[in-house]
Amino acid sequence: MTTLRVMAGYDGSVAAGAAIEAAATLLPRAQAWITHLWMPPFASDALRRRLWHGTRRVDEFVEAVEREGGAEADRLAAAGVALARAAGWEAEPLVERGYGGEGLQLAELAEKLEPDVLVVGSRGLGGARAVLGSVSDMAVHYAAQPVLVVPYPMFVAERAALAEGPILVGWDGSPGARRALAAAGQLFPGRRIVLAAVREGALAQPAPPGFQEITVESPAGHPPGRGIAEALARQGAEQRAAVIVVGSRGRSAIREILLGSAAMATLHHLSRPVLVVPHRTGAGGTTAGADRIEVTTLPARTVVGRRESVPMADLATFFGRTIPIVAAEFERHGITPAGPPTAVYTNEAHQVFDVTVGFPIEGEPPGVGGLTAEHLPAGRVVRAEHIGPYRTLPSMYAALSAWFAGHARVPPPRMWEEYLVGPGAADESGYRTRVVYPLG
Repeated sequence: MTTLRVMAGYDGSVAAGAAIEAAATLLPRAQAWITHLWMPPFASDALRRRLWHGTRRVDEFVEAVEREGGAEADRLAAAGVALARAAGWEAEPLVERGYGGEGLQLAELAEKLEPDVLVVGSRGLGGARAVLGSVSDMAVHYAAQPVLVVPYPMFVAERAALAEGPILVGWDGSPGARRALAAAGQLFPGRRIVLAAVREGALAQPAPPGFQEITVESPAGHPPGRGIAEALARQGAEQRAAVIVVGSRGRSAIREILLGSAAMATLHHLSRPVLVVPHRTGAGGTTAGADRIEVTTLPARTVVGRRESVPMADLATFFGRTIPIVAAEFERHGITPAGPPTAVYTNEAHQVFDVTVGFPIEGEPPGVGGLTAEHLPAGRVVRAEHIGPYRTLPSMYAALSAWFAGHARVPPPRMWEEYLVGPGAADESGYRTRVVYPLG
């Protein structure tokens, strides 16, 4: 599994330290740049007062501020690195001189370093000071990478949810929401992902298969951004979510959550960590998982197997008992499989799938009682290969959903999975699953 690369802003404050600790729980064993921006007046008030009284001329004072202030900046960065290493990250310091606009400069540094995610702390100020001009606000506005904003302070229950709580994704079916879902799957593999559809009209596209979806009503009487924020905050508490993930997409209601006129009220209401996924991504952003996706042309094929309507929670059990039964029927009737075990999905409603599990064959399907033939036509497909246990497969579906959104397409209701390695292998990390969607 590829190690995540994190860039975390650190200014020596309690809030910044808490952000590193929280992010290290959410993104364990990452490689991190602990970034301290050495900003005007380039030294703490106490240090500058002492230097002013200890120098005779202005040029001596400036030189002393450069020397002592630089050493102070290095010490702060080193303290942040020690904190990050104690939390389990492989960390190194990064000290940069700046001249104001910390959030913008962090976004620019992230564009150069290309981390998978930028981490910033938020002091949770209320009223007009909540995010107006704050580091987190500016970083979210300008970063090309996903930005994880960690509020301070967090309650005991909110901190406890960091280790094992689900990931709550704001869902409206839009391309921005699909990018957010893809980023959530790639940054938090193995975590349960819950899609929170805030009802303010019909959803643009249905949720991709394999995800739990809940529908919540936006509170009446609020501007769109604030209403969505309050609905997500309520669901975050009910679900005991570790992170709330939102995507930005132009002037949409979801973008209003952090980037629009309701930004201050939103950060005031979202007291859990928030991952904001931008409408664009840098080369190192998490949507880079899309490079595992390819468009190709396949010949016609036929899959013969058993077909049932199966709840999502029972799919693994169904596969485990069905594949050996189908294999035994093939052997009994002298049928040779022409490829790996395959599952063809044709319909989904309320987390129940119509699925046929079996093997591809060459030629016409035999008339074997209890077995069904699925004819897959020749043509162009988009497909991706997933390596790892089945519990991390939703990240690949999220990446494919983002691909469809980016190409202005809707995933078709019929698709299939090919189990190249697994189930049954001892090491689940070596499982290889190919996910295929016909393009028509």
